[in-house]
Amino acid sequence: MKKYFLFIAAILILGSSCKKDFLSVNESNPNIAASVPGNLILPAALSATVNIMDNPKNWDFVYLWYGIWSISGGYTINSDLSQYNIRNSSYQGNWDNLYLAAKSFDDIEKASTTTQASYSLAIAKIMKAYIFQNLVDLYGDVPYTEAFKGSANLKPKYDKQQTIYEDLITQIDAGLAAIKAAPSDVYVPKATEDIMYSGDMTKWVKLANTLKLRILLHQSGMAGRDSYIKAHITTAGGFIGAGEGANVNPGYLLNAGQMNPTYAVFYTAAGANVDGGFNYYKAHEDIVDYMWNNANYGDLRIFALFQPYSGVSFKGNYFGVGSQLSPTASSSIGTGNIQTYNQSAPILTDVESLFLQAEAAQRGYIGTTADAKTYYDAALLASYTYFGLTTTNKWSKATGGSGTTDYNTFIKDNAGDGNFDFSAATDKLKLIITQKWVSLSGMAGVEIWTDYRRTGFPTGLHWSTTNGVKNTTPPIRLLYPQNEISRNGDNVPAIGRNAADLFSAKIFWQNR
Repeated sequence: MKKYFLFIAAILILGSSCKKDFLSVNESNPNIAASVPGNLILPAALSATVNIMDNPKNWDFVYLWYGIWSISGGYTINSDLSQYNIRNSSYQGNWDNLYLAAKSFDDIEKASTTTQASYSLAIAKIMKAYIFQNLVDLYGDVPYTEAFKGSANLKPKYDKQQTIYEDLITQIDAGLAAIKAAPSDVYVPKATEDIMYSGDMTKWVKLANTLKLRILLHQSGMAGRDSYIKAHITTAGGFIGAGEGANVNPGYLLNAGQMNPTYAVFYTAAGANVDGGFNYYKAHEDIVDYMWNNANYGDLRIFALFQPYSGVSFKGNYFGVGSQLSPTASSSIGTGNIQTYNQSAPILTDVESLFLQAEAAQRGYIGTTADAKTYYDAALLASYTYFGLTTTNKWSKATGGSGTTDYNTFIKDNAGDGNFDFSAATDKLKLIITQKWVSLSGMAGVEIWTDYRRTGFPTGLHWSTTNGVKNTTPPIRLLYPQNEISRNGDNVPAIGRNAADLFSAKIFWQNR
């Protein structure tokens, strides 16, 4: 019964997630105020957040544009997507639902007025920062300081994106300070309320530090930013390590509308393939080439990300190649990210955290450059572990049933290959980001897009092959939603409204 009411609460906060790529089904204004006790809002707010971030259809444009997924033969390709013709109506449900989730955490923050509520205050600040980091990475300038004022201000101003980013660091630091200064009688959220870390604030500290590291590394390509980054990295309390990922689980059930949000895109409660999900998305040739065709032995995680096309071979399409191909002409999506209906949904994985630490060490922000290899190797192992490819759980399919393939086999057989071996790589940042691209495929679309825009990695990707595509590379931002222009048009910036801005209006941290 508790699980059932938890889902009802999540539905009340989130509404429906975007069910079609170019359809917003949530027209509500997130500036309308509500008053609910913070500890009752928390589980629904966390659940609402992963319902947005872990629904791959919300971010399929990233996977399709950047060499991870293609479209199955037999389906008509969305011409707007394949021609990079993103509109103001495209993915506008992401904007609405991210703001609705952020408002829930804002309500928690406003309700946490006593020192006994220090932990709830900290959680709210951390999660609000998480959501606004994603909003900035998608849109640039957004409503921030005047958001959530209720009827007092239904048309909030837009804050400058770099100013928001810098305040996110301040807010996370305030959350960390609240945890540190919490009194002995502080209220500790129950496991039924904190459905991510069950009130374990040492893990919340690690998430806060890791989120700060992500925000700061996004700015690493900016000239003159190194001293700022180094000054604001927090190592006290550590970062998310192996097995410590921030994963949400409200108690997913095998019922429609109550399953893990990623699983529900691909399978029904009865276990049938979802048309427009499992049957729609296929492997992209770019990731297949990188993981399998160009390796001495092959990256065994490909068996988790995709299904073999024939025997133990894999085949992908290029995005833009459509209905003329047979539906069976390429590899289907694998079960690595969709293992069970009740698996936890990630906010920020241990895999990403370890890659962030590897990048930070390689750039000289933490530890030594020698530590970069340690973090990189740990990130690869964490990725293999996530997909079940460990020494204790071997993936026998990779050798036709011999049961001898695992992470150690992969490392041994690819020693000296700069596509995988850190010591052999001539461009170690490129290796870190490219392997992060592989590891987060299908589960962290915004971060993959951000990494490409700020670093240019991975290289060698093939863009849309659709005839008549007007731009040679994908967009670098989303346009402001039509809903927002209609209700707050006086404040919506001029830059970010029009199609030309898709390819020219850079997010502030993008220097390429």
